[in-house]
Amino acid sequence: MSDQQAARQRAVTDQLLASTDASLQRLSGRTLSQDQQDTVTQIRKFMEQVKAAEAAGDLQRAYKLAVKAHLLADALEKS
Repeated sequence: MSDQQAARQRAVTDQLLASTDASLQRLSGRTLSQDQQDTVTQIRKFMEQVKAAEAAGDLQRAYKLAVKAHLLADALEKS
């Protein structure tokens, strides 16, 4: 992966994390079922793993985890 590709992937990953965080902020005002709370916990774990993967230089893993977190948050927000 070139430096330009790596920078682009980092930027997309950061955008996904920001969007996911915004979704979690919106959800914080809602009463969630236990299953929904468990999903929020999983989303937060994915977000932590994204940061760890980025720190380790594994940009593809970070991106994939960010996508998972984003998709879960999006689905939860729509439910």
